[in-house]
Amino acid sequence: MPLAFRSSLINLNHINFQDFSNSLTPEEALEPGTELIESVARAGILHPPVLREQGRTCLEIVTGRRRLIAAKETHNTISTICLVLPADTSPAETLAINLEDTILRGNITVVEQAIFFQKILEHLDETEAAHRFLPALGLEPHSHHLHNLLQLLGLEDHLLGALHEGRLHEGVARELLSLNFTDRLSLFEVMEMLNLSVGNQKKFTATCRELAIRHNTSIMALLCQPEVREILSPQETNIPQKTARLMQWFTEQRFPRLAEAEQEFRTFAAGLKLPNGVTLDHSQSFEQDQVRLSIPFHNRKELSRIWPLIGEALASK
Repeated sequence: MPLAFRSSLINLNHINFQDFSNSLTPEEALEPGTELIESVARAGILHPPVLREQGRTCLEIVTGRRRLIAAKETHNTISTICLVLPADTSPAETLAINLEDTILRGNITVVEQAIFFQKILEHLDETEAAHRFLPALGLEPHSHHLHNLLQLLGLEDHLLGALHEGRLHEGVARELLSLNFTDRLSLFEVMEMLNLSVGNQKKFTATCRELAIRHNTSIMALLCQPEVREILSPQETNIPQKTARLMQWFTEQRFPRLAEAEQEFRTFAAGLKLPNGVTLDHSQSFEQDQVRLSIPFHNRKELSRIWPLIGEALASK
């Protein structure tokens, strides 16, 4: 049965902004963005927040914390229309309302899901929570989904914030969880510094783990090597250039024979003194000794003119 809301004009000073019992957002993401503040300043709150009575003149926030903070910061109003739940509404129901509101937003994050289940399990058992709420998230009602989500809360706050905001990939976050504290933070520091893409996050993490095991060292020690610090140190090279250099260095460390073969091939190609535009490529990972020579032509007429010479050379090889 739907809960009984009442619509009311609420004085912002009567809202308990220090109560975070219904919040599903990491601490670092609680503040409203500039766009939201500007929107509220122009048009007010268009989607009413939901509050729950705490007493005669005090209310807790169920949904809409950032909208309410934005309203306070604009100083254009001291009151706003809200939907209010009675004081006897259970904590489980207020959390369920927040989950519905967050899902309705259309981009609920795994961090919000994890925080929701952490809080709802204080009021419901695993079986009830799984059967009631996992299907709404597109998941089968099995407890292992709850456990997988809750594992993410083992990350430090700033890593949780990055995961929530999409700066850290979920799969990489789970990889980081398997590392010790210093290795985890050392890896993430570089990812943040270079704003690595999802693909590079995965490759960088896998490479660092493999090299640390191979050399019986820590990832932190690996990232403190002079060659790495030199690449990452402030200099004229921009972020994409630093990223390319770092990924290349780690690839060479991970596959030293491939790197040696690559260097030998570059030396060989340079010795040919190929004309501008002409390129020489090797087979993938040097699996074969075959090479491919590419010669660009301005148009078909030029190719037709030169082709007899090329054909004669090919016939005589």
